[in-house]
Amino acid sequence: MKASYFACMGYAGRDEFPPDWPVAPAYQDSTITMRSYDEGMDECELAEEVGFDWLSLSEHHYSGNRMTPNPAVMAAAVAQRCRRARIALLGQLLPIINPVRAAEEIGMLDNLTVGRLVVAFMRGVVSEDQVYDLNPAEGRERLVEGMDLVLKALTEPQPFSWEGRYYRYRTVSVWPKPVQQPLPPVIVATRSEDALSYAALNRLGVGISYDPVEATARVTERYVQLCRDAGWEPEPDQIVYRGGICLAETDREAEAVMDGLEARGVQRGLAVGPTLSRAIASARAGEAFDKGRIFAADSGTPAGRGLRGMVGFVGSPDTVAAQLKAFHDQAGVGVVDLAFQQPGITHEQVLRGIELFGREVLPQIKEFQAGRGSPHHDADQSSRGGETADTQVREE
Repeated sequence: MKASYFACMGYAGRDEFPPDWPVAPAYQDSTITMRSYDEGMDECELAEEVGFDWLSLSEHHYSGNRMTPNPAVMAAAVAQRCRRARIALLGQLLPIINPVRAAEEIGMLDNLTVGRLVVAFMRGVVSEDQVYDLNPAEGRERLVEGMDLVLKALTEPQPFSWEGRYYRYRTVSVWPKPVQQPLPPVIVATRSEDALSYAALNRLGVGISYDPVEATARVTERYVQLCRDAGWEPEPDQIVYRGGICLAETDREAEAVMDGLEARGVQRGLAVGPTLSRAIASARAGEAFDKGRIFAADSGTPAGRGLRGMVGFVGSPDTVAAQLKAFHDQAGVGVVDLAFQQPGITHEQVLRGIELFGREVLPQIKEFQAGRGSPHHDADQSSRGGETADTQVREE
């Protein structure tokens, strides 16, 4: 099992934000923002130093909990400081951005990282439909068409035109092409039937976030079956799970930290007004029923769970290692992407958690053999992801 450090790049004073979204720019102090980015870079460097395999960035808007509205820019900065770990763009929100621009950023990043890039395409949480005024009912179809366009733009050797429902371009001719051929490893972040089918048919990986192990296993089992129906077997690294972590020397200490955060009323994640939430959720639910989707909407089932529902790995190193093993054995997870930053957790606490994870948890999870204890995987199968001379194992 591989470990990924989720570089949230959160604002140092994020625990002082009001519990709503969007967060007013008036709460931002540029001095603190610059310090927060410096601290985030230090966290990435330490994560690489202690043995994390990936460093991940995600696109989020209008909140200091995740100060990465353009994750490609931040990924480029991290890549210049961290020279060994995979740089995982997990990911770009294709329904709200230009897919050609996304493809160009992917091509640039794979060259800047010398073939260390991992890519994921995401639908996004409910609030982010509002960032660039997306009609929520169009999000799923925009995601699928955007993925089609990005994949073609990165692999087509000649200029081409595109006439789709949502995107129209007279000429597409993306430079530079990726180092990894035909593509960097690609993941689709989803719980939905149609997106799982898309990933399986295109030999792409799948990513699930914040769900408990039983729910994650239901999604991954369906994905693996769809892959087998399509005539191939996914590799362990093609099943990625993102979750929050609170790690301490003892279980009691970790639980005390969580209790303290909850007692202070700290809320992790995004909150939107109830009327807006219901309107967006209704549009997405209508889309889900029309499409016959079998799982909860990608809007993020974790909404409303509170801090405990979002931070799934809590305890001492041995306890957390056992929790991670359950995701490996029951859900076939090959890469776990961990968010150490929570509102109310200081930079110093994050650094201690990273160091403790590297010293005492990583050696345990590295022993989880690819596919052992899971019905999902055969590590000898190949994937669509590319590989370089420096990275002989394809990672998804």
